[in-house]
Amino acid sequence: MITRNESKKYQNLQKDQPVSSKQTSDQTIYCIGDSLTLESHAYPTYLSQLTNCNIETFGGQKDQTIDLAIRVGRTKIYTHDITIPAQTDPVEITLYDEDHDKLDVLKNKGSNFSNVEIKGISGILKYDDEKDIHTFTRDEAGDETSIDDYTQITTDFPSFDKNGIAVIFTGTYDPYESGSIFKTITYQRAILNQLGIKKYIVVSLTSKRTFQIVNDMNAVLEEEHEEHFLSFRDYLLKNGLKDANITPTDDDQDDLDKGYIPRSLLLDNLVDGNEDFHELLAKQIIEKMQDLKYLDKQDIKATQD
Repeated sequence: MITRNESKKYQNLQKDQPVSSKQTSDQTIYCIGDSLTLESHAYPTYLSQLTNCNIETFGGQKDQTIDLAIRVGRTKIYTHDITIPAQTDPVEITLYDEDHDKLDVLKNKGSNFSNVEIKGISGILKYDDEKDIHTFTRDEAGDETSIDDYTQITTDFPSFDKNGIAVIFTGTYDPYESGSIFKTITYQRAILNQLGIKKYIVVSLTSKRTFQIVNDMNAVLEEEHEEHFLSFRDYLLKNGLKDANITPTDDDQDDLDKGYIPRSLLLDNLVDGNEDFHELLAKQIIEKMQDLKYLDKQDIKATQD
């Protein structure tokens, strides 16, 4: 089992480092996560409808938390032992962390890391799911370039207003293994440190179908994030159907008896939430932000209860 002490390798990601931030006069909410954040029906859409805040989304489809830490620029990735051809032909590359360990990351479409740069050469980073490999294809023909040493792969990294609010909803696609929640927390901290934002909310894991010990995992998340933790799973089990004005079906009741999120709040894959799920999440986030005094009355639209 991985414990906090055994995850020292990852702790340097949590140390304070300078971040790139922009200042704006309006309140901005940054929604950072995977498919549960980026789909067109996801909760940021409802935050936009229910608040007067600027809503910005960032992440990648089915991203793990480490992917998001990479995308925001906190966790750096490298490659080595490759030769970039003179022509615009793809070359297979392997991704490594700063300790030169191989990484199994960046396999899905996201906000960045499609257009990248390696040793001053710009090009496209692409993942081939059939071959399970990454390739790099330079944008323009040039000199053949050998890369023998570990060389960082860079991209256009986002900037954040340090006075904004961050919503972190990650972990659904993280590996399910003993102690994995501590890695999830480590990379959540990495993301938050890179953002440089003090006002934030971390949404609970929701799926017992994915994580049989989800309640234990959420308990660890709550211990870590304290008042910033939003126990959305518990809310859904207790009040989700009622607040969405949904009469429970037999399947819903069977789900609830098993500790599962009722399927009337989920998509067909029984993991990702549907529109009712995300509207409820947006309202719970707003309520949490009000409790934490992140939002004032003028930040909430009159249609919000």
